[in-house]
Amino acid sequence: MTNIILVVVAIIVVSIVVYHLATKNRKKLNRFRKEWDTGTFVSQNIDFNSVSSYWSNKRNYYKHYDGIDQLTWDDLGMDEVFRKMNYTQSTVGSEYLFNQLRDIEPSRVGQQNNEELYQLLSTEQGVREEILLILSSLGKLNYTNSSSYFLEKKETKIKYASIYVLLALMPVISVLLMFLNLKYGIISLLCSFTLNGIVYYRNKTMLESNLYSVGYAAAIISGGNRIASLKHSILFNHLDGLKENVRPIKKVITFNRLASFGSGGTGELDLLFEYIRILFLLDFISFNSISKTIASHQKEFREIWMLIGKLDAAIAIGYYRKSLDIYCTPTFTDEDGLFFENMIHPLIEKPVSNTSSLWKSTLITGSNASGKSTYMKAVAINAILAQTVNTAVAKSWRMKPSYVVTSMAVQDNVLNGDSYFIAEIKSLKRIIRLIEEEKPCLSFIDEILKGTNTIERIAASAAIMEWLSVNNGINILASHDIELTEIVEKTYDNYHFRETVENGEVRFDYNIHSGPSKSRNAIKLLEILSYPQSITDKANSVAQQFNEQRKWSILGESNMFTDEKFQVNSK
Repeated sequence: MTNIILVVVAIIVVSIVVYHLATKNRKKLNRFRKEWDTGTFVSQNIDFNSVSSYWSNKRNYYKHYDGIDQLTWDDLGMDEVFRKMNYTQSTVGSEYLFNQLRDIEPSRVGQQNNEELYQLLSTEQGVREEILLILSSLGKLNYTNSSSYFLEKKETKIKYASIYVLLALMPVISVLLMFLNLKYGIISLLCSFTLNGIVYYRNKTMLESNLYSVGYAAAIISGGNRIASLKHSILFNHLDGLKENVRPIKKVITFNRLASFGSGGTGELDLLFEYIRILFLLDFISFNSISKTIASHQKEFREIWMLIGKLDAAIAIGYYRKSLDIYCTPTFTDEDGLFFENMIHPLIEKPVSNTSSLWKSTLITGSNASGKSTYMKAVAINAILAQTVNTAVAKSWRMKPSYVVTSMAVQDNVLNGDSYFIAEIKSLKRIIRLIEEEKPCLSFIDEILKGTNTIERIAASAAIMEWLSVNNGINILASHDIELTEIVEKTYDNYHFRETVENGEVRFDYNIHSGPSKSRNAIKLLEILSYPQSITDKANSVAQQFNEQRKWSILGESNMFTDEKFQVNSK
């Protein structure tokens, strides 16, 4: 009878657990399907210091220039591009995708193409959802720094580990001692519990922070083990070698369960489990064993980590593509140029598309707010997406694989003592350095050298532009200085953005047009905002005289502001 009761209880418990898991998974699947159908999801708050840890660790480990630098990333608002694309379910996936967007190496572009995986996970719903369930169980935690386990040579472990093992054996020895002498056995057990309790609580803070990271590393291995057990034949090529990489470090899953034995609960049994963990110092032994195992199998852990990241990022890329009204897979060429049709900015809700053939050197002019900067940023962002996730937000896209580097939203640096102009020329120097190192470079410069006086700005700008045009690389510049269109007309293709004035309003079409800009709207904007007519009349007069005589009039010789008609007009 007793055995029957135990069997019935066991069946009930298992049924409850299975029902709970099935219900939980069903809710997740419903959410995944709704997100995939609608193209919208609730983005979690992103700690970019955490999500960039793999990128940072890799740069520190390999010690060389690698991909998109911080100035370019900030100029283009790539944090927002990443946020919009980040339909990943795990910390590993987020870190992998962030690194993927920044890791441009022109020699590898097109050779390590994951397009087959993107298509597979976009079209095969069953496969995608099974992987999503595994990845979502892994989840997202900040500052796990799991990539450090294969990007650092040193092993993270507890000092004097053998002492902890000896302390953990004391309760077992005490129980055995009871069979010889009950009194001394009980005393020994109480002493070991007290001593181990003191050791546990004195080192609890240090241990919890370490277990947080190493526990996630163990969960990654557990996730890899579950993915390796998937039966879909279409995944075999992508999961090749995963079982072999999991096998030698699979034991860390058990150690992680020991470390989390009874943790996080509030019931009486959970409290009992915690006492057991304290008595046998399971947290210390588990942490040391997990850390030691991973440290001795860095290559295997790296392969598991990379595969989970690749799968998670691939689903996110497929999801991102599905949310777009237009996209294409790019083609790559050896020609020095960019060629695209119906390209748009991926962050603008109602963008205007543009079609262009931009060769080696391009100068774009136009009025304030006409669309020059937005156009350049759209081209630069798409150049990054094309080379990193094989996706361009355009009808077609063709380019030469290149590093993408910008000098756009330059700011002075008070802490470093850099004026605006110093910060600007340092920003431009990055571009020159890449070209001098003979690295293929696609550069974008917005309002070149606007931080200095007109004569030196135009002279220095023209000299830099000429240098760029005769050295390796593709360069695209924007400027308000119409004089530059005349100085570099033989070496640069000229394009412009234009505006029209209708009913007292300035309207822009945001389309790029061939040739240099012939219009200016700064004075017209002053008129629209009802500046005193004496100011706008004087401005128009001075501008007209310069256009006709190519020299500036000297104010004060005939001060029009003192003339009666201007005084009347300004009232």
